[in-house]
Amino acid sequence: MAIESHSDEVIPTYDESYYEALASEEEIYLEEIEEELRSELISDAPQNDRPQPDDGEELETAFESYREAQASLFQE
Repeated sequence: MAIESHSDEVIPTYDESYYEALASEEEIYLEEIEEELRSELISDAPQNDRPQPDDGEELETAFESYREAQASLFQE
């Protein structure tokens, strides 16, 4: 359905499912970018600075904080 204004312009309106689908696509895009950046940062780090197996929990905690911050941006 579209809203007609006083001019000849027709402005489309969208239902909630459209915005949910758009948000889902955006979330997937952000997750892909996050993984690309993580890979790039790890591969660019000097060998001694790369996360070791025992550093994985700390790294995951940092990324979880990042994900929560990103999610809070999209909440009403």
